[in-house]
Amino acid sequence: MSEELDVRPEDALQVAQRALQKCNELEDRTADLEERIDECEGGDDTTADETVDYDDRDAAVIEHLESGETVKISRLRKLYRRHTDIRDDGTLKERVQGLVAGPDFRIGRVGEIIYDPDGGEQR
Repeated sequence: MSEELDVRPEDALQVAQRALQKCNELEDRTADLEERIDECEGGDDTTADETVDYDDRDAAVIEHLESGETVKISRLRKLYRRHTDIRDDGTLKERVQGLVAGPDFRIGRVGEIIYDPDGGEQR
């Protein structure tokens, strides 16, 4: 009861080469994904001296803040209204939340944040 496969050596070689190529592609993809995960998690390849690249609207607000300044959330909303084209309350809320979630801000008292682009060296 032995089963013999009717496979030509050329066909077997092609299948093996395709499988090897697919394995190499998967290894490359895995390495790429692992690098991206490390970047997102703040792995060893990132430095604390990285600067944040703010868009024009955020930059327009930030240029009116002093390092170490405690800022009320309501003031940030006013700065966005005065110095950008943003007027919608929902958009303002999203922009303020996105801005203060960045590394240059830390939580102060209720309703306040501290602009701290130097990373809290005075804490």
